Amino acid sequence: MKPFTYSAPASVAEAAERLAAPGARAMGGGTDLLPQLQRGIRRAGEVVDLRGAVPAGILAAGQGVRIGAATRVADVARDPDMAARFAVLAQAAGAVASPQLREMGTVAGNLCQAVRCWYYRHPDLTCWLRGGDTCYAQVGDHRKHGLEPGDCISVAPSDLAAALLALRAVVTTNRRESFPLADLYRKATAGDRSTIALDDGELVTAVTVPEPPDASAYMRAGERAAWSFALCGVAAARFGGEVRLAAIGVSNLPRLLDPADPLAGLPGLEMTGWKRRLLETLTQDALAAVG
Repeated sequence: MKPFTYSAPASVAEAAERLAAPGARAMGGGTDLLPQLQRGIRRAGEVVDLRGAVPAGILAAGQGVRIGAATRVADVARDPDMAARFAVLAQAAGAVASPQLREMGTVAGNLCQAVRCWYYRHPDLTCWLRGGDTCYAQVGDHRKHGLEPGDCISVAPSDLAAALLALRAVVTTNRRESFPLADLYRKATAGDRSTIALDDGELVTAVTVPEPPDASAYMRAGERAAWSFALCGVAAARFGGEVRLAAIGVSNLPRLLDPADPLAGLPGLEMTGWKRRLLETLTQDALAAVG
């Protein structure tokens, strides 16, 4: 692991200033960033710990809730009001990784974590998403990868992102107020390989869910119940006669699905046809749960 400096700014302004410096990396609980640094997957001149700078806690916001960026995932999972009114989010939070990681990981950190791909996370490879020329998954083993063709077929791993996307959540940063969660993500391009749409010096400060749904549920399949990222996760939220569906584990970004045709635009790849069946089953279960 290359040496780096560590800072723990006490304000959003100081954190933004530090993150604007070349080589600075934002850290929440560190459960994703630190292993990447340790393995040499990513490098940092400075690791900026945001937990003392951005808000933590779950507060009422009109009919909905506002969740501070530094709120621990475990606190979302065990909040009684969350479980009662925003079941899909509480269920998704309770499914993240393992109890130990939920106690460390933050909401913003979970939303902004790197994609899952064993080639992307291999210390001796520089895949397309990390600035190379080749998506090694497409010429190698991609059984657990995406269903959507593209330059990179890694998958978005954030359980919280699926739930919040279904709940019509909006994100606040130090520079932008209340933009749709979907706009936190972007397709990587040859000129910018990041899938997170934050500028240098920009950081998430809160996520707001405007109103509770009439019913909601999160369905997830993984190789294990804990210490395992979702092979596929589907969140459903019903608002009156409208049902919103969102999925992770099927493409680079958290993805809204059409309830009438959830597999649209997801043809599958040579080794991932099985995941189409899994997505279809989880979608059916999620729709049945919300009536």
